[in-house]
Amino acid sequence: MKKSDDKDYGFEALEEIMSVMDNGKVVVIIAGYSEPMKRVITSNEGFCRRVTKFFTFDDFMTEDLAKILHLKMNNQTEGSLLYGFKLDPSCTIESVENLIKTVTSDKQMEKMNAGLVDRLLVNARENLDLRLSFDCVDTDEFLTITLEDLKNGLRLIS
Repeated sequence: MKKSDDKDYGFEALEEIMSVMDNGKVVVIIAGYSEPMKRVITSNEGFCRRVTKFFTFDDFMTEDLAKILHLKMNNQTEGSLLYGFKLDPSCTIESVENLIKTVTSDKQMEKMNAGLVDRLLVNARENLDLRLSFDCVDTDEFLTITLEDLKNGLRLIS
């Protein structure tokens, strides 16, 4: 939705994309959620005719999300928000999957899909910060996200 004082450049962008598509051997990939993409494609009859291939991907299942969470935690890059942090051994793929199943609503899953993982990890890290006491001297404890941190992180997602 655009604000009343904003100019919508969507139609101009579509016209430009169509002119490129008409110029020859080019592949144009447009990605997005199903309903907004349907609106884009049907918004211009000429564009609708030029788009001939559609690929639809199912939303991630809870097991996929648990695996994505593990991949993100195990393949961190310097400068990422969670660089240096690790998961407690209790945070297995199975336990994280079960946690997501029990704490997350279908509506949240549908709305956020894989975006849930990033929000969950940020919230879990914040929970870790709040959970630790100033007396904590164990460096490992400062950097270890527990299953309880993940659970509280999921509860913070609204």
